Amino acid sequence: MSAFPTDVRLDEADVAEPTHEAGSGSTGKAYRDLPIRAKLFLFATAAIAAGIVVPLISRISHGDSRRDWTTFFVLGSLAALSQLFVVFTPRGDHSYHTSIVYLIPAAMLLPPELVVLIATVQHVPDWLKYRYRWYVQTFNICSFTLASMATWGVAHVIRGSQLLNPDLRLAMAGIAACIVLVGINHFLLASMLHFQRDWSFQETGLFSYEYLSSDLVLTGLGVTMFIFWRIDPWMIPFALAPLVLIHRSLSVPQLEAEARVDPKTGLFNARHFASALAEELGRASRFERPMSLIMADLDLLRDINNTYGHLAGDAVLQGIAEVFRAQLRHYDVPARFGGEEFSILLPETPPEHALEIAERIRRAVAERTFEVETSSEPIRATVSIGVAGYPKDAQDSNELIHQADLAVYRAKLQGRNRVLGASAEPLLLPDERTERLVAVPEDGDHIVPLPRVAEAKPDPDRRQQAHPRPHAVHGPRFFSLSRRLSALVGIVSLLGVGAGVLGLLLGGSHDIFGLIAVVALVGVGQALALELDDGSVSASAVGALAGAALFGPRAALAIAVTTAAVDWSARRTQFHTVFFNIGALTLAGLTAAGVFRACQFGQGGVSDLMTAAGGVAAGIAYFGVNMGLLSVALSMEGHERWVNVFRERFAWLMPHYLVYGFVGGVMAIAYEAAHLYALAVFAVPLLLMRKTQEAYLAHTQRSAQKLRQAAETIQTQNVSLEQANRLLKERSTAAMESLSATVDARDSYTAGHSRRVQQLALAIGRELGLSQAELDLLGHAALFHDIGKLAIPDAILLKPASLTGEEWALMQRHADEGARIIDRLGFLNDAVPAIRHHHERFDGTGYPDRLEGDEIPLGARIIHVADALDSMLTTRIYRAARPATEALAELRRAAGTQFCPRCVTALERILPVEPVVEGDSLRGELVAAS
Repeated sequence: MSAFPTDVRLDEADVAEPTHEAGSGSTGKAYRDLPIRAKLFLFATAAIAAGIVVPLISRISHGDSRRDWTTFFVLGSLAALSQLFVVFTPRGDHSYHTSIVYLIPAAMLLPPELVVLIATVQHVPDWLKYRYRWYVQTFNICSFTLASMATWGVAHVIRGSQLLNPDLRLAMAGIAACIVLVGINHFLLASMLHFQRDWSFQETGLFSYEYLSSDLVLTGLGVTMFIFWRIDPWMIPFALAPLVLIHRSLSVPQLEAEARVDPKTGLFNARHFASALAEELGRASRFERPMSLIMADLDLLRDINNTYGHLAGDAVLQGIAEVFRAQLRHYDVPARFGGEEFSILLPETPPEHALEIAERIRRAVAERTFEVETSSEPIRATVSIGVAGYPKDAQDSNELIHQADLAVYRAKLQGRNRVLGASAEPLLLPDERTERLVAVPEDGDHIVPLPRVAEAKPDPDRRQQAHPRPHAVHGPRFFSLSRRLSALVGIVSLLGVGAGVLGLLLGGSHDIFGLIAVVALVGVGQALALELDDGSVSASAVGALAGAALFGPRAALAIAVTTAAVDWSARRTQFHTVFFNIGALTLAGLTAAGVFRACQFGQGGVSDLMTAAGGVAAGIAYFGVNMGLLSVALSMEGHERWVNVFRERFAWLMPHYLVYGFVGGVMAIAYEAAHLYALAVFAVPLLLMRKTQEAYLAHTQRSAQKLRQAAETIQTQNVSLEQANRLLKERSTAAMESLSATVDARDSYTAGHSRRVQQLALAIGRELGLSQAELDLLGHAALFHDIGKLAIPDAILLKPASLTGEEWALMQRHADEGARIIDRLGFLNDAVPAIRHHHERFDGTGYPDRLEGDEIPLGARIIHVADALDSMLTTRIYRAARPATEALAELRRAAGTQFCPRCVTALERILPVEPVVEGDSLRGELVAAS
């Protein structure tokens, strides 16, 4: 609304985020969600406004007096500025602006062709700041336009009447203007709310005494301003002085609402709840009516904060508040009592009904999921609820709160996520139980202990925060980097602004309205810029080049300031970046204007041809100056060559500026023939092109998003598969180790043999310089080298006498069988050769493949030596253990025939380090490297 109810937010999501995402489908979806009746009313309002505005706009080209333009500039600027100082109503769906004060004098002082422009001008800063959806701002502008024109018509009819004396005519015109402006605006706004939200006129509140009185007071101040303007315009500040007090008084309801509301959840705070509880208890006592109190405590909030962060805890608190608002009646009083504890006052509700409401709330909270940024999946939360009723459970507010609080603790002790009523049974409270809760006192000083010092939270890393327009070319933070960069910014800004001021003063064009139209076209083009990965595509350059062709140097500064201001409104860049952009764009615009001036010769078709050709040259010049200066700044920031920066970031835009320059030249030619209609004709294709580009980019972004989601899904599945594979490996390895131990356990003489061989083999491998990966494979091969003995019958494996030839042939198969078993696992394939060939002899007489020398895998040769040493040192069923010195002598004697000499030598080198088996006197002299 306005400082009378003029503006409306049709939906909570009607304020677009100042990013490129606002145009990527969210606006269209919000518009599609509007009811068909609201859409029809919007189009009807826009059509009527357009039918009034278009004929009047065409009259501006005939020229208006300088006094009218001065009045328009002053009133339009004041209205636009006041539009920024918004006061929202406690309901949050209407807003107050004091801009209505300036509409009354505008309607009574200006000609109608300028009155229709006030509504648009006043909403430009408002839109740049809040970025309302296009249909919301369109309705607001059309509503203002219709109300302003009706006010102009009524005021001029009454002032021109001959039936009243002059003084009475002026008073009656002022009164009628106030009534018409307020009435039409309220009617249009109430109608839109009726069609969009199905509210009755009474439910909107727009025709209540509060709203109407505020509006009529403001419009009356507008009439005063009109009278002061007629007497002496320099007295206007005195007429506007009461406006400050009025603006502050409009803020009082909102401030009162904020004093009652908890800012984090939007529920009432503890102080307001205490006041409401005392009032309702008094009413229930007087009329002997029931009432109930619900105390709800969020379960395990500390765990949520510790796991997902405090912002996630805040999001859960806000979500629970939304559940309360959805489940409660409009006269119930939900409040945040403190921390994670909530209280709900239920008037006219017995405890039995209150338990049903509480259970409904508990289920709704338990079923809801909460989206938090720190978790890839939604999180869940539960609440424990206690219910107490008046007069059944307590007679005063403190006792009622205490009984409900005890019920909450019973619910928590019984396992949380449940609802319990107040009970007379004693509750065993923990020793650290705090004082019982009491209501905040209504009067007197509320004295509480000093709160604990809040934990200091470090500022978030700005590098991790998303830029509001992440794909735009980010301007350097000039003054924080180097003197050279600061000097460049200062020089470009001063030269650009100074040259732009000279161009504005010395330029030869006097078509003010045409210049305003081109500046507006540039602003709209920049506001509709589409973001790309390497920058942005904007049609504002077309308007800038057309302005350079039409108005020469006079347009450069105005267009640069408009472009930089709109860009700042979307990106909130630092001010020195804004000044640099103004300077660079002004210099680029002046350069383009110079190119156009140089190409202006010839007559008729030759002149038009040279203008079009000059547009191409001007586009190149504009591009070169603007992007060249930006490249120099970025090169100083990144310590790169400016040529490389230009080539990598901006060179690809040159064809676009060639086309922009040509289109700008053609627009200048058409403007000479058709004036403003030419700008409209060219604006439509540019908007259609922008819409096409937007649709293409949206499709590309959706495709990229799908690809990213698919990649994330694949990545997640890969991680799951890796985890499953790792678990499978661990379990398979554990199973094989158990089988290996089973093989050793079949013979009491060989218990622990595989583990000892593994330790010896790893020690030899480290001495030989094997890598960690090779040692891992060697360890597995050594541990499982006898796994094939599972296929050997006990009659052969445990036979105390010598084996027959047939039995020996069967025994020799254990190496091949073990390799076959391990090969089936899949993930130990590289260990299979060492297992298969660990009984090969160095001279080629071993089994199973009679390999010789270095043909035998090194792992097999190492295991062969370690296996032989442990076998000789261990008592077997068919022989006794051999002494250590004799075992080593046997290894040396057989080196080169049975065993690998390198492995035997490595074994000898590692023996003095540490015992292989502690407590074994027989092998105490043998040591192996750890």
